Amino acid sequence: MVFPIKGDFLVYKYLFYSLAVLPKTIRKKISKRLARYFIQKYSVIEVKGLENIPKEENIIFIANHLSNADGLIMQYVLEKVKEVVFLAGVKLQDELITSLILELVPHIKIHPNKPDRKALREAIEVVKNGNPLFVFPEGTRSRTGELLKGHSGVVLIARNTNSLIVPVAIWGTEKLLPINAEGKMSKEWFMRADVYIKIGKPFSLTSLSEEGEIIDSMMLRIAQLLPEKYKGYYK
Repeated sequence: MVFPIKGDFLVYKYLFYSLAVLPKTIRKKISKRLARYFIQKYSVIEVKGLENIPKEENIIFIANHLSNADGLIMQYVLEKVKEVVFLAGVKLQDELITSLILELVPHIKIHPNKPDRKALREAIEVVKNGNPLFVFPEGTRSRTGELLKGHSGVVLIARNTNSLIVPVAIWGTEKLLPINAEGKMSKEWFMRADVYIKIGKPFSLTSLSEEGEIIDSMMLRIAQLLPEKYKGYYK
């Protein structure tokens, strides 16, 4: 499948609307090739720390969140190492392009920034069944690029699954797929950008300091991997 090197947002958006009417099995095959095309066309990805990912244990990845491209990029990077299930906000289902992306990314729908017991139960079950889980503990994309205070739902999941937690720092995606200033995801589109991913060493809850909130100790592990300007709340 060949796509024009030069094309504007409206042309691609029309293509996505055309995909929406296709049967799901056909749509997913085409969407997967499209996703790879956009990733390879618009981004240069540098990854460090893949060797830190445990091979056997229950795993929860935790990462900062800058863009709707984060999940797609991380699946692209991790798919040859682990088949990962993501926690994804329900509002991503409301936009055509993000809903098509979600079809490609194994995920659990969650209502962010409030207790979602159903999603948490599903996440615990996923990890207990041996599937790695990927969580963005901030619960939303950072509009400033700086790390926000984490939410503690991931602590509950880790406690109930005896998991190793793998911190991940990602930056550059805020330039790859910038957040629309008006908050309209339907107007977001790819731009060429360098993307950087650093995967830290795994840790357990028992290894964290008992001082302060556990979620803050976890988020500090992400902050330690980020450049200074992205550390935000955890400087």
